[in-house]
Amino acid sequence: MIEALRLEFMQNAVIAAVLASVVLGVVGSLVVVNREVLVGGGIAHASYGGVGLGFLLGLDPSVTAMLFGVLAAVIMGVLRRFVRQRNDTLIGMLWAVGMSLGVVFVQLTPGYTANARSFLFGSLLSIPRGDLPLLGAVALVLLGFVVLYYRPLLAHSSDRDFALSRNLPVFSLELVLLAAIALAVVVLIQLVGVVLLIALLTIPAATAGLFTRTLATMMTATVVVGVIVTLGGLSASYTFDLPSGPAIVLSACALFAVSRVVLLTSRGSDEAAL
Repeated sequence: MIEALRLEFMQNAVIAAVLASVVLGVVGSLVVVNREVLVGGGIAHASYGGVGLGFLLGLDPSVTAMLFGVLAAVIMGVLRRFVRQRNDTLIGMLWAVGMSLGVVFVQLTPGYTANARSFLFGSLLSIPRGDLPLLGAVALVLLGFVVLYYRPLLAHSSDRDFALSRNLPVFSLELVLLAAIALAVVVLIQLVGVVLLIALLTIPAATAGLFTRTLATMMTATVVVGVIVTLGGLSASYTFDLPSGPAIVLSACALFAVSRVVLLTSRGSDEAAL
């Protein structure tokens, strides 16, 4: 694996994995704490409509996926506020419409469109150097967003009613949070694809949450967990010739399972000592 780092495609993959870990720490923690896991999945799948649109129009699919995802996030936020409908129903509709549009757009695209499949399941090892500036910019924007609005986000995450009582712009915060999830999708979709993205958006944050008590420490720990699972999955993918997306997700699941066992064992030992 060390020798492979001399190769440009592996260097690109490692840089992308680290940038994605920053996104995991920032957005993944907010998704888990605010219980927006299904919303994250809905936006991720809706963004595939943007991927298909990019192929159809001959544009960069990453950029169109970002724009499509942000639009879907805003629509979701507005519908949740003003339409009397179950939240899971709205998410399911958004999920299905986005995926359906993506498939239709890809089908209508003339010529070779096999690359569209990489957006479904991810291909970390094939990320080009030219995509890294976009990933870095998204990670920087999301990090700046959390630094600037940490206290309002913390109040909203802890108790929505409390945030309302303090006259915080709750609806605006929710829209911005949904938009942040959409931006995160742009980064993570290239690692694990649309299908598995919801797992990577939640499992590292859930693992970090087992050992942390504040949102700030959870975000920091999630970045560390993200680096471990993405580089671990990348190493397994390269060593055993496995698809990188599933390898990363399985690494995340394995680390979560081990963390739970360690936590339960330590609690059992403490109770026995008492």
